[in-house]
Amino acid sequence: MTATPAPDNARLSALYDVSRALGSTLNLDEALTLALDSAIRLTSAERGFLMMFDGEAGDGELVFRLARSAKQETLEESAFEVSRSVVREVAQNNTPVVTTNAQKDPRFSTQESVINYALRSIMAVPLTVRGKTIGALYVDNKARAGLFAQPDLDLLRTFAGQAAIAIENARLYTQTDQALAQRISELQTMQMIDRQLNATLDFEKVMAMTLEWAARYTAARTGWIGILEEGDQGQQQVRIIARHGTSGTRPLSAGTPSVGNLKPIGDPLVQSAFAVRQVQRFPADPASGAPARLLAPVVIHDDRIVAVIVLERPNHPFTANAGEFLARLADHAAVAIENARLYNALKRANDAKSEFVRTVSHELKLPMTSIKGYADLMLHGIAGPISDQQKQFLQTIRSNVERMAVLVSDLADISRIEAGRIKIDLKAVDVSQAIQEALKSVQTSLDSKHQTVIVNIPVDLPRARTDPGRLAQVLTNLLSNANKYSPPEARIAVLAEADPPNLRVSVEDTGYGISPQDQEKLFTAFFRSEEPTIRQETGWGLGLHLSRRLVEVLGGEIMVTSRTGQGSTFSFTVPIDT
Repeated sequence: MTATPAPDNARLSALYDVSRALGSTLNLDEALTLALDSAIRLTSAERGFLMMFDGEAGDGELVFRLARSAKQETLEESAFEVSRSVVREVAQNNTPVVTTNAQKDPRFSTQESVINYALRSIMAVPLTVRGKTIGALYVDNKARAGLFAQPDLDLLRTFAGQAAIAIENARLYTQTDQALAQRISELQTMQMIDRQLNATLDFEKVMAMTLEWAARYTAARTGWIGILEEGDQGQQQVRIIARHGTSGTRPLSAGTPSVGNLKPIGDPLVQSAFAVRQVQRFPADPASGAPARLLAPVVIHDDRIVAVIVLERPNHPFTANAGEFLARLADHAAVAIENARLYNALKRANDAKSEFVRTVSHELKLPMTSIKGYADLMLHGIAGPISDQQKQFLQTIRSNVERMAVLVSDLADISRIEAGRIKIDLKAVDVSQAIQEALKSVQTSLDSKHQTVIVNIPVDLPRARTDPGRLAQVLTNLLSNANKYSPPEARIAVLAEADPPNLRVSVEDTGYGISPQDQEKLFTAFFRSEEPTIRQETGWGLGLHLSRRLVEVLGGEIMVTSRTGQGSTFSFTVPIDT
């Protein structure tokens, strides 16, 4: 048996240099080009051709990757005349091939490609890494026969072993790099989705946005998103909030849902969402005409399903990546959906309460006006003479009707503020005039307790930018409180000063004062202190609450400082007119 001659030193040196160069890059395209150019140069071939499996090593279909000439020019696949059957055999059987003249070689002479392309010197070797073939390397020379011999094949096989490692490393690095880039892109997308979802508490908008993102990134043709709720009969059901179709994503009418937009708890998709509680992929069913579906329950932190997302395609199934994206989207959207749902429920309750208060206020005004009017007529003797006791009774009726009128008016104002329907007329206002008007409204009560009011307003005090009527209303409430919760002959002071960009108005009294515990709840609706000195005065606990809401609407804030037994100071701000 004759030993195979070893490659000469020059070729070994070239092989070493090429191997070092291959190990210096992790760019897949660079590695493929360098490997093919080096193979052509080492074997003195006319051109070269490289094919690789499109899956993991040894898996998938063998596909064209690159063709190069001895001049280091890239050749188009369509123009590259080569016996692909030779390359496939090498790759699939992991067997190298060399022939000095394919036209006369009985292994290839009958192949159509060899005959048509007049192929002569051919050499091909598998690219193998860790026992698995990832592709094949092919070089040839059409013009010359006898170019390649066994030593050339040995050299090419040695080189191919080094090249395969470099190519596989570059491919793995590229795949990892692409996967990382894809993950970073998805994280950036999720961050953008989070910002959009958390920028609003509009329930229908949050649901529609979630469905739109889901359909966009999974390439769904149709789909819907629904909320889990309790039906009229107390049964659980899923009400569809938005649908996706060829015209985009649209929220449904917020009115009474149609039967087609209600999914009972026994619906197969809803049942599946509750049973599995994670993303599920369903293939299309040609027999029934059912499309491919992607189903995701939206689960919040307490493992409670609040919504269901269903995406559809007519024929093609959803990929695993689409399912993973939808699962992450559902996790991100869960809190936003729940917050919007709770806010929506609270808003509906507040709207119902405001509507009730508005209706009641309107209905009470007529009988109260009638009661007050007839009481006045009787007090003036229109119905005949009345006794002193009857007069006292009528005055009590009139006084309580006036208290009820104030209560109804305050309730109506609070309702309008909460509903965003309160009318505010901003203009330049002289604060001293508003203070004088408020004093007139409480002067009778002040005189009855012999209380003194001191007004301290700088001459150069700028005008306020506010609603004069609402400003007088706040001042009247604060002066009325100072009057009620101060003993007879007490001193009350009204101060105003510039505190740019605001004006600060304060009402000071030397009354009973407010405990620290009561101060924490002072501006809460219907709050009344349990202190005996406070309880003995009539009141509903709405004046300060309404004053705070009005001041906030006017663009200011209200505060209190007080010590039990030493009086209180209520201060509020309004913007300076500029």
